[in-house]
Amino acid sequence: MKVGVTGASGYVGKKVVKELQKNNHEVFRFVRRSVKNDDEIYWSPSKQEIDSEKFEELDAIIHLAGESIAPKDLLGFLPFSGGRWSKERKSRIYWSRKWAADLFVSTYESTDNHPKIFITASGNDIYGDQGDQVVTEETQFNRGQFLQLVAEECWEEPLYRLKQLGVRVVAARAGIMLGKGNVATDIFTLITKLNISSPIGKGTQYFSWVSINDVAKAYAFCLETKSIEGPVNITSPEPLMQKDFARVIAKIMNKAFFFPPVPEALMKLAVGWELGESLGLNSIRAIPKKLLAAGFEFDYPTLETMKDDFK
Repeated sequence: MKVGVTGASGYVGKKVVKELQKNNHEVFRFVRRSVKNDDEIYWSPSKQEIDSEKFEELDAIIHLAGESIAPKDLLGFLPFSGGRWSKERKSRIYWSRKWAADLFVSTYESTDNHPKIFITASGNDIYGDQGDQVVTEETQFNRGQFLQLVAEECWEEPLYRLKQLGVRVVAARAGIMLGKGNVATDIFTLITKLNISSPIGKGTQYFSWVSINDVAKAYAFCLETKSIEGPVNITSPEPLMQKDFARVIAKIMNKAFFFPPVPEALMKLAVGWELGESLGLNSIRAIPKKLLAAGFEFDYPTLETMKDDFK
């Protein structure tokens, strides 16, 4: 298939592009600058511009672009670094997705030959705090938090309008991604190396995590599996309580796990209240029900299988 990918130069995008090419798909990258190669497509969400001629040649779109939710590196968590959720940053997170959704919907509605598959990147943090409840794709997400608003108005709901045009729409709700070069993995690795690995808050909140390699593989699987549509949880089949998650990493790295728990208030002070909830204070016990039912096989089903990423 001819697949257009937004955000192709990002951390997730690079992995997805590589996986698609491995599966013999022809990848076209959406770019905001002048086009330099035949495999590039110009678009500008803020200006509501897109090369509709090249757009119509595509079979599918995987939409990954948007202002990063979490800082790109450890320094981004520091105050005044620009990575924390200031009013300005939240505005960029929202509008980077809203403009893109509006542009895609209007382009679909104004063209006759459009891509028949649309996969949009979402996140399972949109469910909000669910306590011990097992979260599947049928679970209603809590309203009232920033990311739920973004999901409703930018990530998912507007793009479901494409179904009226005969498009198979998938909303990929990924968990906390882990892998080499990922900021979440860097954080867990650093605090464990310093022998200060400990629970955050009570430690009983569930972490729904997933290997970045399985994320890329799942995007390709959703693309190729006609029966999959709507929200799809892309998370490991083994969500862990945060204290157990930290304990496993400490064991993998042969480090101590006895430091006093990090109070929720301290976590929120360190990274900001809303970002702190998004990064692990909310309890989300998500299960990839649709993927498993469709026969998807995880390369990294348990945290222990990712031991090479924490060295």
